[in-house]
Amino acid sequence: MSGSKIGFREATSLGVGGIIGAGIFVLSGTASGEAGPAVLLSFGFAFVASLILGLCYAELSSMHEDSGGPYAYAKAHLPGWVATVVGWANLGAWVCASAYVGIGFGEHMHLLVPALNPHVAASTLIVIFTLLNLLGLRVSGRVQFLVMLLEIGVLLLFIGIGAVKIDPSLYHPFVAHGMSGIFAAALIGFLSLTGWDAIVVAAEEIERPRRNIPLSILTSLAIVFVLYGGLLLVVNGLIRWDQLGRSTTPVADAANLVLGHLGEPVIDLVIVIALTATTNAFVVVISRTAYVLARDNRAPAVVARTWSESTPWVAILLAGTSQIGMAVFSNLRFAVSATGFLYTITFIASVVALFVARSRGRQADFRVPWYPVVPALALALCFGFISGSGRVGVAVGTAWIGLGLGCAALTRRSRRPVPAGVLGQSSGMPAGPADEPGS
Repeated sequence: MSGSKIGFREATSLGVGGIIGAGIFVLSGTASGEAGPAVLLSFGFAFVASLILGLCYAELSSMHEDSGGPYAYAKAHLPGWVATVVGWANLGAWVCASAYVGIGFGEHMHLLVPALNPHVAASTLIVIFTLLNLLGLRVSGRVQFLVMLLEIGVLLLFIGIGAVKIDPSLYHPFVAHGMSGIFAAALIGFLSLTGWDAIVVAAEEIERPRRNIPLSILTSLAIVFVLYGGLLLVVNGLIRWDQLGRSTTPVADAANLVLGHLGEPVIDLVIVIALTATTNAFVVVISRTAYVLARDNRAPAVVARTWSESTPWVAILLAGTSQIGMAVFSNLRFAVSATGFLYTITFIASVVALFVARSRGRQADFRVPWYPVVPALALALCFGFISGSGRVGVAVGTAWIGLGLGCAALTRRSRRPVPAGVLGQSSGMPAGPADEPGS
C-alpha cells in the first residue's frame, strides 16, 4: 500500500466536494417553483436516479483499478475510438464545469469582502489547491476531508436552527403543478446531485479501490441527499413555494428570516466553503483525466510526466491553469450547456461498458442489483438528459470531441509508450480494445 494513497474518508470527501456547489443554493428555488413543497419528492426521485447510475459505476469500479473513470471503462470494454471520445468528453465536461465553480466562489467571496476582486479570489483559491495537489493527493485529500466536515457542520447547523421556525401551513398545497411539476423539479435535482464520479477518476490513488470506491460513491450520495433534503424542508417551511420560484437567492432569503441581517453573509460563507471543496475535486479530476489520456498516447506525452514517480505535475498545472482561464474568461451559459452534453456522453458510455462487461462474464466485487433493469433505466435517464443539452451544448461538445480526436490521432502516430510511475502501474487487467493495433 502506497503512503501517497488516500482512504475511504478522503475518497468520500472528494465525492461530496464534487457534488455540492453553488447550484443547490439557487436551484432549490427554481425546483420549488416547479413542484411546490413536493420538491422533496422530486429530489427523492433525483436521488434514486443518481443512485441507479452510482450503482453502475460501483460495479465497474469494483472490476477496475485504473484511474480515468469512464475513460478507463470505455478503454477496457469498447472500441478504441469510443474510449478516446469518452476520455476527451470527460476532460471537457469538468473543464467547462469549473467555470461556474470559479465564478461562484469569486462572486460570493466578493460579497463577503467587497474590496476583494472576484477574479483574484477565484484564481488565488485555484492556485492554492494546485500547489497542494503538487504535494500529492494524500495532502490535498486531508484538506478536502477537513473542509467537508466544516461544510457539513455549517449546513446541519443552519438546517437545525431553521427547522425550529418552520410554518407547517406553508406545505399546503403540497403538489403545486401535478406530476409534471414534480418530474421537472426532479431533473433539476438530478443535475444538482452529479459530481460523485470524481471518485472513480483517481482510482489508482485510492487504497483498496475495489472496496473503497463503491462504498465512497454510495456514501457521498447519501450524505448529500440528507443535506439537500434538510435544506429543502427548511426553505419550503419558511417561504411560500411560489415566492421561492421567483427568487434567485432562495436559501439566502430563508437565512434572512432565521438569522436576520446575518443570514445572507452566513449563506455566502457556506457557499464559499462548499466551493472550496469543489475546486479541489476539480483539480483532481481534470489532472487525472488529462494524465491517463497522455499516458495512453491520446494527448501530448508531456502531460504524463510525474513528480517523485507518483504525482502528475504537468497535468496538475494544466488543470489549475485551465480552471483559472475558465473562471476569468468563460460565459456561464456556454459552460453549463457544454458540460451537460459532454458529461452525459460519459454516463452513456459507462453504462454501455457495463453491459459489455457482463456479456463477457467479467467478475466484479460489487454487482448491480436487478440487472439488467437497473442499468437499462440508467441508460434511459441519460438519453433523456442529453436531449435537454440544447444546440449550444451539442455544438460546443461536438467541436471539443473533434479537437480531441484530432489531437489523439497526431499523438498516437509515434506509438511510443509513456513511462508510468505509481499512477501508471499495471492493475493486472487484460488489455481492452483500445490497446489493440489500429485503435
